[in-house]
Amino acid sequence: MPSNQLSFSGTKEVYAESMFRSAVLRWLWTFYTQRLTPAGRWFLWPTLIITSYGSTSLTLQTYVLFAYAAGLWAVALAGLLLCRPRVLFRARHADRVCAGEVLPVEIEVENRGGLAGAGLNVLPHRLPAEIDAEPENGVELPRLTGHEKARVELGLACRRRGVYCLHGFRVETSLPLGLLRAHQVVTHEKPLVVYPQFHPLARLRIPTGRRLQPGGVALASNVGDSFEYVGNREYHEGDNVRDLDWRATARLDRPIVREYREEYFLRTAVILDTHVPRPDMRSRLSGAKNAERDSFERAVSVCAAVSDYMARQEYLVDIFAAGPNLYHLTAGRSLAYLDQILDILACVNSTTEEPFATIEPELMENLAQITSIVCVFLDWNAARRAFIRRLREHGAGLKVIVVRDAPCTLDPAGDSDLAGAIPVIGKGAFDAGVEEL
Repeated sequence: MPSNQLSFSGTKEVYAESMFRSAVLRWLWTFYTQRLTPAGRWFLWPTLIITSYGSTSLTLQTYVLFAYAAGLWAVALAGLLLCRPRVLFRARHADRVCAGEVLPVEIEVENRGGLAGAGLNVLPHRLPAEIDAEPENGVELPRLTGHEKARVELGLACRRRGVYCLHGFRVETSLPLGLLRAHQVVTHEKPLVVYPQFHPLARLRIPTGRRLQPGGVALASNVGDSFEYVGNREYHEGDNVRDLDWRATARLDRPIVREYREEYFLRTAVILDTHVPRPDMRSRLSGAKNAERDSFERAVSVCAAVSDYMARQEYLVDIFAAGPNLYHLTAGRSLAYLDQILDILACVNSTTEEPFATIEPELMENLAQITSIVCVFLDWNAARRAFIRRLREHGAGLKVIVVRDAPCTLDPAGDSDLAGAIPVIGKGAFDAGVEEL
């Protein structure tokens, strides 16, 4: 559900909505969506109409209907106090999920009330606008006697990447008349990271140059790597005793050590373009602003797919992204997991300023050790062509990917001498699933 639409399910956070700046409006909306049942909302409007007519004159005899309606509301209000659930609540779920997926939440509820728990319903409380409950109205619990437990599962549909805060859950009942809900709010403050949705790449072609990194593999990782075995030699003072070849030592009756050689490995930089121009009036009217933002979201997903491919290979990956903040992470070969790359891509934002002035100094400090650079751009224009030309002068292999639905400012085919063929990924190709780049 888009954030500019309001939900009557009572699970949404209303504090972020611009129309609820007033505390009175927030209270009224919360009461209408969380306290009133669908039947209660239906019955509220006839009650208001009867009240307005009955208050004008006693000759209309509508005050009799008002008395009956007021009596029902009085009983329902009393039920808010008498039938309030008292439960012990536990919820378990993962703290990371991919956009477009449904996060399963395992819930255990123990009835602590004096009355047998009947008609209890559990649902999320104050969800962000980008996350929906599945089912929308929560999950009904079985009838619980005193200290009896029940386990249920509900889902959280995460529609857009980002870092969100889950505030908690509610256990509610509409007893005794089904007009108002009595509930118990269970605070469950926990962050939720929603990764960008991406299609794994089967193949990625990039020009590479092999460079010996200072420290070799030992600097990159201590888990699952080994040096290349060269041969044996006599022990010299200062050699690591762990390298002793005990069989050869016993056979020759003098210390013999195994000799290794540090390996070469590939280190690749992935640069994400975060520049979304500030829209003018014409762009706002034509909807071009939303198209630019959609292209940015697709670029983030392509960047995630590229990072995922390299994380599955023998690469060190340096990811660079500059929105309002500069992000630089070196990952791969057990230095960091793919989750840490996706954590950055989950929270990176677009910027109206060109990001290269922020990225380039950080990139140049590490360029001597980088063998290849993959640039995910949102357009191909003079600024990006000049940036690629500066990188090319330093000798690293270059691959440029443009994610854009509208035509580029400059024709990428005319600059194939800079970075080879430059693929342009539109919405149709992205939705179909990009298998190879």
